[in-house]
Amino acid sequence: MTPDVPFAEARGFASDMGISRSADVPAGVRLRTYQTDARARIRGRLDAGVRRLLLVLATGGGKTSIAASMIEDEVRAGRRALFVAHRRELISQAYHRLIDFGLAERDVGVIMASDPRRRPAAHVQVASVDTLRHRAKPRADVVFVDEAHRALANSYRVLADAYPDAVHLGLTATPYRADGKGLGDAYDELVVVASPRQLIAEGYLVEPRVFTVPASQRPDLSGVSVARGDYSADQLAAAVDRQGLVGNIVEHWMTHARGVRTVAFAASVEHSLHIAARFRASGVTAEHLDGETPTPERDAILARLDRGETVVVSNVNCLAEGWDQPAVKCAILARPTKSTGLYLQQAGRILRPWNDQRAIILDHAGCALEHGLPQDDRDFSLEGAKKRTKAATEAPVRECPRCCAVVGIGTRVCPECGHELITTRELPAELDGALVEATGVVVARPRAPPSHGFGVDRVLRETLRVAARAGGRLSWDALDGRRVP
Repeated sequence: MTPDVPFAEARGFASDMGISRSADVPAGVRLRTYQTDARARIRGRLDAGVRRLLLVLATGGGKTSIAASMIEDEVRAGRRALFVAHRRELISQAYHRLIDFGLAERDVGVIMASDPRRRPAAHVQVASVDTLRHRAKPRADVVFVDEAHRALANSYRVLADAYPDAVHLGLTATPYRADGKGLGDAYDELVVVASPRQLIAEGYLVEPRVFTVPASQRPDLSGVSVARGDYSADQLAAAVDRQGLVGNIVEHWMTHARGVRTVAFAASVEHSLHIAARFRASGVTAEHLDGETPTPERDAILARLDRGETVVVSNVNCLAEGWDQPAVKCAILARPTKSTGLYLQQAGRILRPWNDQRAIILDHAGCALEHGLPQDDRDFSLEGAKKRTKAATEAPVRECPRCCAVVGIGTRVCPECGHELITTRELPAELDGALVEATGVVVARPRAPPSHGFGVDRVLRETLRVAARAGGRLSWDALDGRRVP
């Protein structure tokens, strides 16, 4: 693991904007090397006049820490910053990270419903985008937007329009929109901070073991329509919420992840409830939560999961973003999706290191087969998705026929069960022959040319013709009993 290093001296964002060039970060707060490198790259682009930048970094890579370090600079210079998110967990995470970076509580306010941390005079405001929509907008010289793949939604567009003179910095692990639209309307440039493979190599993320199930145990999606880039919710729920498929989920978990704290991503409330119930029927403590679960109950469920009192929590549209619980090391993907972004968000929940434990993804939805492994390198762009051929959209993975592990396309031997995935191809039989000279061109003369087979005579004839066109005077005594001009 590459060790964290002290935060490098900050040189500010852009002198022509008057943005902070402050230097120090409080003792004990440390950024990773790639985070300080990212700050330097961001400063360079802002110094070049770019005012809207999108930062891309995998879930668990520390996007909030980069933002907090920059915001701390702003406060030291007497400037104002706004950090916007759409979930309570993200807002609390950002608030506490800012305090970690040495900001006094009086300098950080929260704009979220009736949150008691409301401090209108604070130089930094951490705001819920939904609450801010109905409140007076605080002053800000820099606006950070978390989960910025949402930036084309109307509430975010209105927010951006309210700060025409500010620098806008978006943060996301997945710069995708399910509807295929790009984020170029919201940001001018994209900065990839670090790749997942780099984070895994340096010990900041763990490489997952990924297992799917035979095609017969995956849902039949042939009758499910696609709208706005993803499966129709009602049709999808009907396709996946079947007794046999739910039972297979539990059996698969018993084989590969028994006892590992687990999060399951379901397609509907009923589907999630059935998954949790099936686990309980098998003697596994399991609970369900969704967007309607009251906040105190939700917090209690996740606390029990963190302590290990609950082993499996099944959810729908609730834990894919803004939730960090490193002790949870298994993800059940029971919701098929056409959205690469949603798939990566779900898979990324379990990739933070914890007690040297590997992460396990049980893919009952075929997501890895469609979108590739979570740690695969990807090309990011602010442009919209382009139509591609079927061959171009095939993920660079293969499925082990013995244990259903999903591995890279070039894997020769399955790392899970040892099955040989790529057999050594037999070399063609060696043709015994002698060499003869044909005016500068050397060719092989067979001792007993076959009269039939894989077109040997035809290949040799074409070889001689090509050589003749190159200017050689060729003679070939015989080929299958005939002269060759």
